[in-house]
Amino acid sequence: MQYHKRLMNDVLWNFKNKVYASLPDFVVALMSYNENIFGEDFEFQKDEKVLESSKVVIQYSYWDEEKEDDLEPDFLLKADNGEFFTKGELLYKTHNEVHEKLQNQDHSFFEGFLLWEGENPNNPRVPLYFVMQGS
Repeated sequence: MQYHKRLMNDVLWNFKNKVYASLPDFVVALMSYNENIFGEDFEFQKDEKVLESSKVVIQYSYWDEEKEDDLEPDFLLKADNGEFFTKGELLYKTHNEVHEKLQNQDHSFFEGFLLWEGENPNNPRVPLYFVMQGS
């Protein structure tokens, strides 16, 4: 399966915001955030298919004060429909997974997803994307 190298690098977000109880609540906050930055209406097609896979591994990084080290955990997400991820679902689920570790970090800004093109031994045949984080 061929996957896009970059996903959603045209969407801005800050993972410091709260955990969201529902996708509709998240999308409202996401659209408001982007409209405030761009100063105009923001088009976000939450139901647009963005990843043709029923599973994806997401990896991100954060500074762990106790270990005094930069950690790069990953986690597995499963598409609700069992076939593919929509833009809204992928970013919503990612946000709720990384929020706790990134809420006090400098690099808490979402700048898209970047495909890892090497082997993924823990989850073969499942795409792995890095969260591109900015400050």
